[in-house]
Order: sequence, then structure tokens, then C-alpha cells
Amino acid sequence: MLPGAGDLADAGLLGSPDQVASVRASTTGADRGHPQRALDLRVLDGVDLRLLPDRGLDVSAAWFGGLPLAWISPVGEVRPRPGLRGTEWNAAFGGGLLTTCGLQNVGAPSEGHGQHGTFSHLPAHDVRVDRLREAGQVLLSVSGVVDDVTALGGHLRCERTVTTTTGRGEVVVRDVVTNLGAREVAAPLLYHVNLGAPLWSPGARLRAPSAEVVPRDETAAAALPHWDVAPDPEPGGGERVFEHLPGPGAAGWSTVSVVNEALGVEVEIGWDAAVLPRLHQWVHPAPGVYVLGIEPANCSVLGRASDRAAGRLPMLGAGSSRASTLRLRVSRHASVTTP
Repeated sequence: MLPGAGDLADAGLLGSPDQVASVRASTTGADRGHPQRALDLRVLDGVDLRLLPDRGLDVSAAWFGGLPLAWISPVGEVRPRPGLRGTEWNAAFGGGLLTTCGLQNVGAPSEGHGQHGTFSHLPAHDVRVDRLREAGQVLLSVSGVVDDVTALGGHLRCERTVTTTTGRGEVVVRDVVTNLGAREVAAPLLYHVNLGAPLWSPGARLRAPSAEVVPRDETAAAALPHWDVAPDPEPGGGERVFEHLPGPGAAGWSTVSVVNEALGVEVEIGWDAAVLPRLHQWVHPAPGVYVLGIEPANCSVLGRASDRAAGRLPMLGAGSSRASTLRLRVSRHASVTTP
């Protein structure tokens, strides 16, 4: 077992705290004509992260002990594209461990808002890095402010903090969304957590304590008997979307897990179900795509008009705030296969 990073510092064994917990600012995409800010977080015996301040301080790549966790789309890391309409969001969807959807629309284009809203195309400002001590470990915490605002319209502000810690495979994203406008507005939110190979590959399983799994369409219905198993790559295969309905008493902290026994790794995703009561699952089996999306949300993926008609559109009153937390934990287990 590795010693705690804080304990190493207390023992006078470190020349610099950067040896165990460092943040490096860089520019990504410049060689493709799409420069944007990036922050690389590295921690001893924890989860390394790449954050994109120009994309809402979302999380791009992530590694645990050298094992990649995130799915990266063929689009890759590209700079934000303001003013996206319809389904143009897909043209700039780079994947990554976390892509945030909202704050005015989630899912299908609706009521004049494009697919999945604008959050992941808004720059974070007042970005700050803190290095903290806790129980013999070191926490790297990056915070920033994302404003979804127009000159004559509403104003939603998200204050985001992303934390990764030495000595444990844990990442925590905490958001506080405040309506700074003068009237109540729709404020849907979805955390698009994207997992890829080798973590999500044939043989991996998804564990979710759902009372019922509801397919979105016929393609998903055909795959319903195997919703919890990573499929074999399927040339020409289409995406499959399911909604997981919670069981009784599931209003507290909810978790799902992806287990890859061959790798000896489990990734647990947790969230506050009182704030994010809905869970969507996205699977795309096509070669060259091959991804699992875990999507805690306060809304559907059908767009705000559909939620409004169903009486389930999340609203946020003038001057009101809403806090939400997403937590990812990675742990190693003994492999069940022989090398």
C-alpha cells in the first residue's frame, strides 16, 4: 500500500507537493486550428483528470493507475461552438468522462433550444486551483463559474467544483446552479458520463438496482434482455437508450457500477437522487464508437416541450439555487482470469 501523500509531506520526504499532486495548464487542439484551455490533474494513487475550462469545466480524459476510463469520440477535443442549432451538438461532442447537458434544454431540440443545450459550449471564468489536506491525503480541487446568459433574456449561473484525491480513486463534481434572472425558468440538467474500452468492453457488466428498465424505441427494446451486458461490436448497430426507474425508497444517494472482472476493476457512479431522480443509459455498439453512457438527470431526454407536456419540466425560481453532486469511485479487485 502506498503511503499517504500528506504523510509523505509531513515526514519531510517531498521536495515539492507537485511530486504527489500537480496541476498543469496547457492548450489543446491548436494543431487542428481549435485551441482551447486544458488543465491536467495528476495525483498519487488516484484518478488523473483532464479538464476543459472552455467547455464548461467538463472532464475529458481520465485514468486510474494508467487505465483509461473515459470514452473519447472520433470528434476528439475541439473548442466550443456557440449558437448550435438542432442536432449540431453532435458535431462537437468529444465524449470525455463528463459532458454536462443543460441548463435550458436536455435531449432532443425543443422550443427553440438545440440538442442538450449550451452548457458544454460555455467557458468557465474565475477558474481557481486549490490543493488541500485531508486525513493524510492531498485533494486537488478546481473551481469555476459558468454563465448561461443573454443580454435581454434569463441568467442561469453554475458554480462548479471538481475534486480528485490522492490515495483513493475518487472524483467528485459539485454544482450549484442559481437563477439570477427575474422570473422562474426551466432548468433541466443531465450528467453525461461516458465510459469506453478497455473498461467497457465485451464481458463487462452494468449493475443498477432498478425497479424497471424502459427502452426508448424498438432498437432499444430488442436489446432489453441484455441491457446490463457489454455487447459484442455490431457493424451498423444503432444507439440504444433506456430509462431506469427507481425502486421504493430510492430518494437518497443512488449508485450504479460497471464491473470488468477480466481487468479486476469496478467503477461506481453515484449521485443525489433527490435532486437527480431520473437515470438514463446510452449504449452504442458500432465499431469505432462503442460506448456506454450513464446519465443521472432531473429530466427526460425528449426535450423540454415533452417534459412540459408531461408536467415534469424542472423549474428554478428567481433567486433560487439548486445543488447537485456527482461522484465516481474506482476500485481494484482480484482478476478472475488467468493472464
